[in-house]
Amino acid sequence: MKIETPTVFNKFPLFFAMMIIATGQVGVSIYLPALPVISEDFGVGQEGAQSLVSLFLIGFGLSQLFYGPLSDAIGRRPVFLWGQGLYLVGVLVCIVFSHDFNTLLFGRLLQGLGAGSASVLGRSILRDSYSGEALTRALTYLAVVASIMPILGPFIGGWITWHMGWQWVFGFVFIYLLTIYVLGWIILPETLPYPVRTFYPGRIMGDYWKLLNQSQVIFNASYNWLSYLAALVTLMLYPFLMQEQLGLTPASYGQLMIIPSAGLMIGSLLLTLLRRRVDHQGLLLFAIVLAGIAGIWLMMTPMTIFNLMAPFTILSISNGIIFPLATAKLLVPHGRQAGSVSALSGALQMAIAGILSGFLIEHLVKHGQSLGVFYLITSLIMVLVFFLSMSRKSLSPPVLIE
Repeated sequence: MKIETPTVFNKFPLFFAMMIIATGQVGVSIYLPALPVISEDFGVGQEGAQSLVSLFLIGFGLSQLFYGPLSDAIGRRPVFLWGQGLYLVGVLVCIVFSHDFNTLLFGRLLQGLGAGSASVLGRSILRDSYSGEALTRALTYLAVVASIMPILGPFIGGWITWHMGWQWVFGFVFIYLLTIYVLGWIILPETLPYPVRTFYPGRIMGDYWKLLNQSQVIFNASYNWLSYLAALVTLMLYPFLMQEQLGLTPASYGQLMIIPSAGLMIGSLLLTLLRRRVDHQGLLLFAIVLAGIAGIWLMMTPMTIFNLMAPFTILSISNGIIFPLATAKLLVPHGRQAGSVSALSGALQMAIAGILSGFLIEHLVKHGQSLGVFYLITSLIMVLVFFLSMSRKSLSPPVLIE
């Protein structure tokens, strides 16, 4: 049924969108403290354990290309039931076959293929249910949840791994997902604001191909891709450095990760405070320079807990500024295609991170100094993109982030 735009702020769609978006976030961050323990239990090495994250991200990213247009065509509710149902099946596979590493990998891929629906549906439900100032307010709350989950995930996952065993992390996620799924089955209405229509996959892929050929899309999306890749490589490397080389327990590691994760919110706060004094391009360049400073810090200092946490916190602050700025610059020129552009950017961001992060850690980034070099390289690439984009008249003008 069609949901009319409410005149009074109805909190139910926002509440449910928050729970849905959190399922995708949990699928990445909550397992990170357990990676060294899983590596030791199965004897698969650091790269093998990290593939549990990479496969999830590949499935998470690529499936968004499908879920976005599908939910626009057939509705939000069926995509929620099928997507989150597949996510549940993937977690159940990991629980039942926790003794077999290859089956764990398969289960994580299934989880990612299902979790892609969470990223798409959370924002789509809000677009369907609110408009004007109410929509802005709802999206702000959703962004806060997306920032908080990377903080809570490692903390919860580290505590469960240390006190109950890494298998119970999958059990916790299953209980959480099952709760959301049952609630959605019972109370989630269809929020699609127009009649369902036929889904044409060929036409959608053609639209994506046209977007990929636009320099405006590639340039502006690349800020998010590079920033997320740097953060993910760090999150996959740090559990091994801090637990195996610096002697932290999974629980202690999870507690420490609250500090850099909070950097995302600090970056958002800085953006709010500075946006009326510094223009869009100046803020973006400032954030890129912060990432470079974090890289130089790692390159020039010995490996200690402080010298690992402080640069990552600086990078997180940088990302908290870059993500909303780059996303606004990416979406503003596209109007009706904003959903497709968002899905394409998110899909490639996750897929690129999932593929490249494992390769980088296996072959290039193995300690703090090499991670610092990687930070510096990504910041230099973003500087190059910044000046190239400035020279292209086809790119969108600066926008204010409200």
